[in-house]
Parts: sequence; structure tokens; C-alpha cells
Amino acid sequence: METSSEGWSYVGPHPIRFEPPDIVFCRPTGYISAAEVRGVLDFNATIAKQLGRGIFYLGDSSGITGYSIASSLEIFSSRSTQHLRGSAIFGANFKQQAQNSAVLRAARLLGLPMMQLPIGTFPDEASARAWIDELRRKG
Repeated sequence: METSSEGWSYVGPHPIRFEPPDIVFCRPTGYISAAEVRGVLDFNATIAKQLGRGIFYLGDSSGITGYSIASSLEIFSSRSTQHLRGSAIFGANFKQQAQNSAVLRAARLLGLPMMQLPIGTFPDEASARAWIDELRRKG
């Protein structure tokens, strides 16, 4: 993982950064591999450990060109959820929205731990951030 002078780190080609007080913001670019998903999840866990509390993940899907179902399932099946308080994704195109919906339905049916967290999809960044603010207010 590399860090730029603008505060962005990179997991592969994907910029990611911590935004105080408790958001990890990622702008995936291009194709996302399962290894890169693991890298993002590790970044989230590292930040949460440094803070001593859970974080919110905010993802901008507008730059994604593709990913496999295996990459999506990596998010839901292989990691502990103790470092996340919620996940908000925005900017997904129609194909990504359909794939995300299918993966979320499968994860719910399988009872995967990630599905205990609030997960929302939004048309734009402002609505995703507003949702995170509301979750934060609710505690």
C-alpha cells in the first residue's frame, strides 16, 4: 500500500483514505480483484484498530469497470465485522446495482455476519454521507 501527498493511500490502483472522525472512503478504479478487496478490508481494520472503534465504509462505485462475484463475496464471507459500523456505496451503474443486489440477497439468505450491519446503496455521495450521519446520530 502506498500513500500520496494528498492523503490517499492505494490498494492496487484504488485510492483509499481515512476521513475523520470515522469514515474510510474508497474510489475503486477499473477492475477489482479479490486480493484488492482483501486489501481494502485490511485497511478498514487497521484504521478501526488505530481509532479503537468501528468505522463507516464509503465507496464510490462510479469508476469500477468490473469485478467478479467472488470479489463481492469476499466482502461478506471472509472478514469479521467488528471493525465496521456500516457501509454506504454510491455511483453504481445499472449492472453493478443488479450484481450488488444479487450478492446482498445471497448473503442475507446464507446468514453471513456482514448482513448484521447497515448497508446502503445511494445515487450520489451526498445522500450516502447523509445516511452515514444519520447512523452516527443513532449511535
